[in-house]
Amino acid sequence: MRTLLLILLVSVHSIFAQKILTVNSTKEIQLSGYIEVFDDTTFQLNLSEIIAIQKQGKFKPIPKNELKYGISKANHWLHFRLNSPVENDLILELDNPRLNTVSFFEILDNITENQIVTGDNFTFKTRIFENKNWVFPLKSSEKTRDIFVLVNKQYESLSVNINLYETKKFTELIQQNYLTWGILFGLTLIVLLMNLFIYIATKDAIYGWFLLMILTSAFHILAASGLGFQYIWGNFPSFNGWYPQTFSTWLLILFQMYFMQLFIGQNQQNSKVFRFVKLFVYSIIVLIFLFSGLLFFNIIPKQFFQLILVTSLILNLLIIPIAIASIFERIKKRESIILFFAIVSVFKALVLLFYLANQLFRFTKFDSLQVVLYDFLFDLIVLSIGVIYFGFSKYREQNEQLLVTIHKNEQEQSKKIIEALEIERNRIAEDLYDDVGAMLSTAIGYQSNVLRKDDNKNKFPLLVESRKLLDRAVENLRTVSHNLMPKNFAEIGLSKSLKETINKVGKNGDIAFTYFLVGQEIKLDASKEVQIFRIAVELINDILKNSAAKNATIQLIYGKNSLTLMAEDDGPGQPFHNNLTSKVDFINGKLNIDFSPAGLTAVVEIPY
Repeated sequence: MRTLLLILLVSVHSIFAQKILTVNSTKEIQLSGYIEVFDDTTFQLNLSEIIAIQKQGKFKPIPKNELKYGISKANHWLHFRLNSPVENDLILELDNPRLNTVSFFEILDNITENQIVTGDNFTFKTRIFENKNWVFPLKSSEKTRDIFVLVNKQYESLSVNINLYETKKFTELIQQNYLTWGILFGLTLIVLLMNLFIYIATKDAIYGWFLLMILTSAFHILAASGLGFQYIWGNFPSFNGWYPQTFSTWLLILFQMYFMQLFIGQNQQNSKVFRFVKLFVYSIIVLIFLFSGLLFFNIIPKQFFQLILVTSLILNLLIIPIAIASIFERIKKRESIILFFAIVSVFKALVLLFYLANQLFRFTKFDSLQVVLYDFLFDLIVLSIGVIYFGFSKYREQNEQLLVTIHKNEQEQSKKIIEALEIERNRIAEDLYDDVGAMLSTAIGYQSNVLRKDDNKNKFPLLVESRKLLDRAVENLRTVSHNLMPKNFAEIGLSKSLKETINKVGKNGDIAFTYFLVGQEIKLDASKEVQIFRIAVELINDILKNSAAKNATIQLIYGKNSLTLMAEDDGPGQPFHNNLTSKVDFINGKLNIDFSPAGLTAVVEIPY
């Protein structure tokens, strides 16, 4: 019974092995159910020995057109029989751009009609068809042919889709495929150049780390897709191996950590997670040097690939808690940059978890390259916009802070200059009043002694006139001294000093001045009150000299949030204010002047 069952199974397998794929132009080509495989664990069998094994029925059928292993530990020989009486030639494609060795054999009547040997261990020129995947042309023929393909990816993860196309259909597909890659390349180049120019202009390290992230991701994608081997390092097969791509992943994690710290402003002072991030970064650097040393000295055990794969998995998983911890300690402050980075990190974490889960359970047809591409596009568009926006916001804030600092320094310098000027004004006022005033008073005293005699008044009428001039000079001297600085300004304050000045001006002039104080007087900074007094004096002097007015009103209004100084007159004269605007700007005030033939109204508003 057992012997009969074994014979039956061998017979069924032989029938399947002899099944011929016939390709007609009217139907879609399906390889599923026609491909069989034999695993050569010795790595020594040649084509003749493989043909003999196939005839013995030792090849095993694969249900789909996919060859999938975890870690490959053999040479895998693929076989199918083909009959293609169609006008168009056919294209056989192995959809995995990174295979160590690929050997193609087309056998007709026990004669090898076509033989191609290529792979990652050879230069790109060994490929008969320029494509990122492994492509082999098949001429149409009514005779049945045997197709053998050797696939080798020793001690590495192996997954290959085997596809058969009509040449016209394949050409259309690759044109669409390469057009998509071209658009992605153009977008990447634009983002790289834009960030490069910004980095050169600002010298901000965050753009440098972002550039390294994009370049490392681009290298990873170019290596995984085969485009790098096709267009860039075709003469250097070692760059197309698994290890450079793995190390690029580690470098990407390293750059992401540095980028994160700069982007969210994480440092030792504001973060408890900072030292763990540094420890993680240093660990990656040590691993890169360690594994690079093993490769350099060719100390590569059989489990080396599994070790690197597990290490990559652990590093990728550790990114998630580190990013979450870094964000969590800052998210309570509701900073827009932290919220943005939180959204970005959540998306990238979901993409990573989806990729890892799909690798374990295979619930979708997404391959690792597609997941990496989506993540790369997200970084290229969303993260790039965030980097530029928040980078310029930071740059603008720094400029604004610099302008504020410069303005404060200017104010401090101006304050010192004004204080020096006030000291000099006080000295001049005291000199005028004490020295010149005293001399004029002495001269008046001498004249008074002379003019006490009536006959002297009659003899020297000019003395009487000179006495009047001296009296007027003394009064003018007092006014000038008072305008420079009221002698008791610090004691009586702004309002009373201004009232005193207006009273003196009103007594000696032809214009009737009225002064109003509105609200409760609020004591301001001494230097600010001095400046307000100077502004009021300039407005008063302008009314006296240029207005030709008969009446004038000065109001000092203490409001809730600001002090308002208002000067009004009914003269038609054109105003002429000397440095009034600069004086108002210095105390952060606002000046509004309304002039008409009916008079002038000047309003100065000074915030408290």
